[in-house]
Amino acid sequence: MGTNRKSKKETTEKIKITTLAHGVAIFVVALFLIGAVFIYRFNSSRSVPNYIYNRVFLPAVIIDGFNFISIGSINQNLISIRKFYESQDFSSLGLRFDFNTDDGKKRLKIREKELMNKMIEDRAIEILARERGANVTKKTVADNVSRKMDEYGNTNSIKENLHNLYGWTVNDFENKIVRPSLYKDALEQWMAENDGKDQNEKSKNNAQSALEKIKTGGDFEKIAKDISEGGTADTGGKLGWFKEDQISLELKDKVIALEKGDFSDVLESKLGYHLIRLNDTKEVEGIKVYEISQIFFPKASFASWLDRKIKEMKVVVLLEEYEWNEEEGLIRFKDKKMEEFEEESLNKAEKDASLLTL
Repeated sequence: MGTNRKSKKETTEKIKITTLAHGVAIFVVALFLIGAVFIYRFNSSRSVPNYIYNRVFLPAVIIDGFNFISIGSINQNLISIRKFYESQDFSSLGLRFDFNTDDGKKRLKIREKELMNKMIEDRAIEILARERGANVTKKTVADNVSRKMDEYGNTNSIKENLHNLYGWTVNDFENKIVRPSLYKDALEQWMAENDGKDQNEKSKNNAQSALEKIKTGGDFEKIAKDISEGGTADTGGKLGWFKEDQISLELKDKVIALEKGDFSDVLESKLGYHLIRLNDTKEVEGIKVYEISQIFFPKASFASWLDRKIKEMKVVVLLEEYEWNEEEGLIRFKDKKMEEFEEESLNKAEKDASLLTL
C-alpha cells in the first residue's frame, strides 16, 4: 500500500511538472508571437530597440520559400547608410540632409526600400550562382580583400575609414561588398557562356559582316544606320568628341592608334562588339581629343537576364509598409502617398544629399 501511494505521488508530481513545462512553453511561444506581430506591425515607428532586431531572427523577406533576409540585417545596413550621411559634410556642395524631420524620416524609408531591393538582388545572385555550381570560398574572399587592401593603400587607414564611414569591420566589408561582387562576377560569366552564348555569337557575326561590307567599299555611316544596334545608329554611329581618358579602357589603345579616317577591326568589350572609325582629332586647351563613330552590336545583357530571373522568383515581403511588385521585380510602398513623396523627392535629388545614390 505504501509503495502504491508513493508511486501515485511521484506520478502526480511528474504530471504537474510536465503540465508546468508545457504551460511555460506555450507562454513563451505566445509571447514570441505577440512580439513578432508587434515588430512586423509597428516596424515603421522604429520603436523596437536595435538589440532585439540584432538578436532575434525575424525574416523581412522570403525568397523562393527557403531563403531569408532578416529584419536585423536590414536594420544594421540602414544604420550604416545613416552613419555615412551623418559622417559627411555636404555643406560645401550646397547640399543638405536631415533624417530627423518628418520628411527626413520619409527619405530614410526610401533608403530602406532601395536597400531591401539591393539585398534581394544580392541574395538572388547568390542563389542563382550556387544553382549553377559557383561557390565563393572564404579563401577566395580573403584573397580578394587582401588585393583590395594592397590596391587602396594602408590597411589600418582602410579599417579606420570603414569604421568611421559605415561602422563596419573588415568582416562586414567582406560579407556586404566583396562576397556579393564575386558571386555576381561568377554568375555573369556563366550567363555569357550559356544563356547568352547564342546572342553573343550572333552579335559577333553581325559585327564581322559589317566589317566585310566596309572593307569592300561600303559607307560606314550608311551601314551604321542600317544595321548598328547602338544608340547612335540614327546619326550614322557618331559618338562625338572624347578625351583619351574618356574612352573605354577596353578600346582605348586600339582607338588612339587609328589614323584619321581609318576604322578598326571588330573590337570586343564587356558590352559587345564594336567597329570604330576615327573621324578627326584636334587639341582643346593642349589636350588631344578624338571624334569617333561606331557600329555596335551588344552582348546579352546580364542586367536584363538577371531582372527576368528575379521576376521568376517567389518573393514574399513581410513588413507592413511594403509589397512585392511582380511585374517590376521590386519592392514598392503600399502607401500611395509615400510613393508620391518618393517621386517628388527624387526629382529634387540634386538638392538633397540624403537622396544621392550610394
